[in-house]
Amino acid sequence: MPVFTRPLLDVTGCDIPGLDLSSAEKAIMELVGSEDGAFQNPIESAMGEVQGAIGGALAEINNLGGASAGITISVEEVVGEDGTITTIITENPLGSQTTFGFLADNLEGVNSNIDDFRIHSDRLSGVSIKDAFGSDTYGPGGIQGEYPGLAGLHSVASQFNSLKETLRDPAQAAEDHYSPIFNSLFGPGDDMMRSMNSLVDGDVGNFLTNFPTGGVEGLEDLSRLGAGLKDFQASIPALINDDNLQFEAALDFIAKKTTGLSVLSMLDEPCFGTRLLGKIGTPNFKGLAGI
Repeated sequence: MPVFTRPLLDVTGCDIPGLDLSSAEKAIMELVGSEDGAFQNPIESAMGEVQGAIGGALAEINNLGGASAGITISVEEVVGEDGTITTIITENPLGSQTTFGFLADNLEGVNSNIDDFRIHSDRLSGVSIKDAFGSDTYGPGGIQGEYPGLAGLHSVASQFNSLKETLRDPAQAAEDHYSPIFNSLFGPGDDMMRSMNSLVDGDVGNFLTNFPTGGVEGLEDLSRLGAGLKDFQASIPALINDDNLQFEAALDFIAKKTTGLSVLSMLDEPCFGTRLLGKIGTPNFKGLAGI
C-alpha cells in the first residue's frame, strides 16, 4: 500500500525559540522518553516473588496429579457483615471440584489479580511511559483508559495539594494531600504482596506437602487457605479502586474550586458576571457576595 506524503514546510529564516535547558536536563528528558525509561515500579520485586511462589505451587499440584486430583468437595462461601469471607469445604462425591482443583483455581485467580495490579502500579510509577506507543495496555504518556500517566497524576495531585493549602486555616497544621493518589506505592501495595507471599509460599506450600490426597484430613486447613486467597482476590481490586477514587475525588475538588475562582472573577464584572450571579445565586451565596 503506497504512503503519500507532502514536502515539509520551509522554515528557513524562521525564529523558532528553544527551551533554555542544561545538558543534564535534556538528558533527563531523553531518558524519560527512552526505551530504558527513567522509572521503576517499587512493588515489582514483591509481585514477582508472589507470582514465583504461585508458579511453584501450581507445579507441585501438577506433580500431585493436577487439578483433578484429591477428593471431590463442595464449597460454600459466606460473606460476613464486615466483608470477610468464610469458606466452608466438605467432602462430597457429587461436588464439582476437587481439593487441588479448588486450590489451583484460587491461585490462578490471585495471579491474574497481580497482573492487573502490575498494570496499575506501572502507570502510577511512570513505568508505563516507556511502553506507551502502540501498546495494547497504555496510551500516549502512559495513560490507561480514563486514567492519566505520571505527568497527569502529578499535575492533579500537585494542584489538589496547593488548593487545599490555599484554603487551609493558618492555625491548622499542614497536611499531605499529594500522596493519596499514589497510595499503593507508599507501602500498602508492598505490604499486601508480602502477606500474599507468606500465604502462598508458606501456608499453601505446607498444605501441599502434608495433605493426603485420598483423605478428608486437612479440609479445615484448605477452607482457611481458600478464604485467605479469596480475601486477596477482593483486596487487590479494592486497593486499585481506592487509588483511582482518590484521583477522581481530587479532580472533582479541583473542578469545583476552580469554578469558585471563576465566580470570584465574575463578581468583578458588575454589568455581566454579577448580574448573572444575581439570577442564579442562592440567597446564602448572594448574602456572602453582597449582591
